Amino acid sequence: MWDYSVGFYGVWVAHIGRRVGLLQYIAHSPTSAATLAAKLDLDAEAVEAWCSAAVALGLVDERKGRLHVRARMKEILLDAKSPNYLGGQFSYLAMRSLEYRGLEDLFRSGKTLDMSSTFDAIEQATDWDHHAFLSAIKKGKNRRLHAMLTRGCRLLDVGCGTGTLIEKLWDLYPRSAFVGVEPSEVAVHRAMEMAAGKPVEILRLQGEAMTFDGQFDIIYLGESLYAASDKQIVVSNCYRALKKGGAIAIVEGLLPKTASKEGRLILGMQLDFALQGYSFMTKEEIGTLLRNAGFSKVAFSDFGGSLFLVSAWKG
Repeated sequence: MWDYSVGFYGVWVAHIGRRVGLLQYIAHSPTSAATLAAKLDLDAEAVEAWCSAAVALGLVDERKGRLHVRARMKEILLDAKSPNYLGGQFSYLAMRSLEYRGLEDLFRSGKTLDMSSTFDAIEQATDWDHHAFLSAIKKGKNRRLHAMLTRGCRLLDVGCGTGTLIEKLWDLYPRSAFVGVEPSEVAVHRAMEMAAGKPVEILRLQGEAMTFDGQFDIIYLGESLYAASDKQIVVSNCYRALKKGGAIAIVEGLLPKTASKEGRLILGMQLDFALQGYSFMTKEEIGTLLRNAGFSKVAFSDFGGSLFLVSAWKG
């Protein structure tokens, strides 16, 4: 139980170290706490406290008065493209925890809180998801998606948020065109700023209200299906929106059948989702949604930590 307390502070030390650039600076130029504060124009006492905590928690090393970030820790905290990256998850947990004061109201009255004030947290958490997805489609059974995007196709991102995945896709696949739909006005505004001057269209729209018909080759849903008020309608709308031979790609955290070390994070996050008024699905539930809509060849690719890429095809 003591380790849970230590872990809580570890999350915040990792998050604030990334947020204000402490970890990035040390990773590039090992230095002292005093120099670090001066170079980044930060409060010296706060930086000294952070450095002491970061050393104690094993996030950085101190040798001869200079702070260093080990290669392994750089990968975990700073390299979003690494399969071992956890920096975004730490930042998500830290920023989301600011809303956890609402948990008591949830239990006493069932009152939930939306995520509109924590888009930065979502962006941090999903950055690794995006890189994991982009890596997965370049190998194995998902290579067909990469080939389609490389040749040039139309992709619809349902629940695109602020458009961060579309931006990555546009950089990698300039022959393809992209459409994002998102119900949040705040997120849509930010996505439109990203889309300016690109072959990207952003629409303020719920997945349940989509009326596209045979217009897309690939539809992507990244940790957004869980938030749908009617998941079956969303999936069925996606099926209708796809061309024949098109694919749906869903990245979601899925509940494991039994508690395990691998599943502890997502099982613990159930309270976070309950506070938002949502819940995780199981493999069986998401598979049923896809098959009921008409999809075939449903496949699951495990990204680790109970996060999956679920793919299926329109025959």
